[in-house]
Amino acid sequence: MKKISLFLICIIITLVSCIDVKKKLDNSVNLNKYELIKTDTIKKIVLDEETKYNLNYLYLFKNDTIECLSFLNYSFNQILFYNFKTCELLFKIDLERDGPNGVGLASGYYIKDFDNIYVSSYSYPGLLKIDIDGKIVQKINYGRTEDGYQIIPSYTPSSYPSIEPVFINNSVYLCQNAVPHLNDIKETPLTVSIDTLSGKSKSYPLKYDIFKPNKDKNKISSTLFSRVICDSSFIYSPFTDEHIYITSINHSKIKKIKAGSNYIKDPSKEQTRIPQIGAKENLELARYGNLIYDKYRNVYYRFAYHKTTLEKKINWIGHAVYGRKKFSIIILNSDFQIIGETLFPEEIYNSYVAFVHKDGLYLSKDYQKNFEESEDYATFELFKLKQL
Repeated sequence: MKKISLFLICIIITLVSCIDVKKKLDNSVNLNKYELIKTDTIKKIVLDEETKYNLNYLYLFKNDTIECLSFLNYSFNQILFYNFKTCELLFKIDLERDGPNGVGLASGYYIKDFDNIYVSSYSYPGLLKIDIDGKIVQKINYGRTEDGYQIIPSYTPSSYPSIEPVFINNSVYLCQNAVPHLNDIKETPLTVSIDTLSGKSKSYPLKYDIFKPNKDKNKISSTLFSRVICDSSFIYSPFTDEHIYITSINHSKIKKIKAGSNYIKDPSKEQTRIPQIGAKENLELARYGNLIYDKYRNVYYRFAYHKTTLEKKINWIGHAVYGRKKFSIIILNSDFQIIGETLFPEEIYNSYVAFVHKDGLYLSKDYQKNFEESEDYATFELFKLKQL
């Protein structure tokens, strides 16, 4: 009987072990079973003669019954609005430079809907809320936080990097730039908040010390990052770190999660200071990009830029608006587990310009304005999230 019992125990242990292994294998498979699949849906936005291609300030929003696509025509100080369904131009807001409604030269903008349009300017240290006629309805001055930190006036809300303002109750949460000659970057917060009623400001614990300091004086460190908010948490995606950082609204607790690409071993933190060389390196080095939340499918998309080589004969200054040559998109579930990574063909898509729609992810198809694409259009292709 003892021999039989011992034999049965061994069999049970073996079965349990096999079941555990199977579970681990199943979990491994389940975490890599999604992919972004190209569809036949194309959107082409006509650009007139005075509109210069630069879609680093682009937003999709719904107003009443119309879905609108809006972007900043930087060269002419205009905000353009298109009917997303028909791709027809609805109207433009011409931003005045001088006078009582003058905003100077717009350095960026953010729009939630027609009642919430915010412009940043090189000549005003704050956000300017405007109406659809371009008139200023509110000024939100940056000021100084309660702990004495002077909010940097160079803040530019943009869709690339994705550092849009976040409005919670009466406060607006803004990202800060790293400007060493104004503040020690180790003391510079990634986010500050401003009470839009009282004007009081507050800085938060997560500082730029998450970026390793630059030791080579001939090189400059990249301190770019992307930030989104979901379920009362801020999620930060540094461009030179495979990790993402999740924190509460008050930033009292910070969680670090690895969310790296299969195609990147070590993201590059530094590039040459010489403009011509640095511009080329910025488009060649391995780094990460925007983190985008897809509320319709409850997943995150993290852009990953692979190390590549570009032609030496071309002056690459100014070409950054067309995105990266070689990239993939990491797909994360709501628990920030990687559930897939889609590799995209080279020299087709502008990886810096993408937006989420109820139908899927739209990605700009305007890399360097090559191939069949024309400078008269901004072209977007729809991708759907599919389970393999």
